[in-house]
Amino acid sequence: MNSDVTWEQRWHPLLRRWVTITSHRGGRPWVGQNAEPEEREGAAFDAECYLCPGNVRVSGLQNPDYSSIYCFDNDHPALGKASSPASEPPHPLYRSMEASGQCRVMCYHPHHSRRLSELLPHQMEQVVHCWARQTEELTAAGWEQVFIFENNGSVVGVSNPHPHCQIYAFPFAVDAIQREIEAAKAHYEESKRSLFDDIIEAERLDGRRMLLDEHDWTVFVPYFAQFPFEMMLVPQRGMATLAEATDAELKGLAGALKVSLQRLDRVLGQVQSYILSVHQAPSAWLLAEAPGAYSTYVHIQPFLRAPSLQKFLAGIETAAGQFLNDAAPEDHADALRRVVLV
Repeated sequence: MNSDVTWEQRWHPLLRRWVTITSHRGGRPWVGQNAEPEEREGAAFDAECYLCPGNVRVSGLQNPDYSSIYCFDNDHPALGKASSPASEPPHPLYRSMEASGQCRVMCYHPHHSRRLSELLPHQMEQVVHCWARQTEELTAAGWEQVFIFENNGSVVGVSNPHPHCQIYAFPFAVDAIQREIEAAKAHYEESKRSLFDDIIEAERLDGRRMLLDEHDWTVFVPYFAQFPFEMMLVPQRGMATLAEATDAELKGLAGALKVSLQRLDRVLGQVQSYILSVHQAPSAWLLAEAPGAYSTYVHIQPFLRAPSLQKFLAGIETAAGQFLNDAAPEDHADALRRVVLV
């Protein structure tokens, strides 16, 4: 076996499961579907786009002639205050409840084709400040979990190319956050230390996967990465949600996020498709017995493992829940660091 090959299991401390690193499979023959490169430049306005300024959405409502961020209630919500009453479960084993909650859409910019990575610094700051405000507002409305995410690119099935994210407010903690909370709580009870602080410390001590460590945020490709070029943006001061961040910390996040996405869009010579998510603690959690054990963070999960080659969640990931990463996280971090930013 080549000494440069990384072929091993790595423990994911947040999800408490193994990730298989199989760098020897990265160059395997591929005759399946390819992901065609997406255009970097596009129209500033699309008369058929229901997210562009001034256009009428399918609900019949007209968008204002907005000039920066525009946030509105989703016209096709997965969760809603007006959801149908839950049906009676057919067996005591089963449970049901109303699909209550709130779903919002947040357009980053009026320009139809401007990616999040292409926003100016002050525009990126507006985005993260809006995330914090939305978190605060929806939490105050009584929802348990605020989850912010962006589906970017055709590979991940984005429904509209106009740059935007979605904000879901749930009456319960979503599964990924619940898993992380249980792991953070267990770690704190065992060590009296924050799991996130210890992850940052481990990444700093190793150094090979570090991408940025300044202005209140630490960015790295995690040792336990499940996706190609995966990144975590973790605050150096633990906070349960972005609503707790200071103006300086939000400014730092905006800068770290812009640089991270710029590197991602250049590392393969074509723009990346990715899922970006903001992980935050649910409102009722707040761990009275372990204050500060959980921290919010921004997670970027790309879906291109090589130029035009998509990372598919196939049988072993979808059916078994066992993730395979076809490259060593250290190699992907090195490639991201080598990107020259203009």
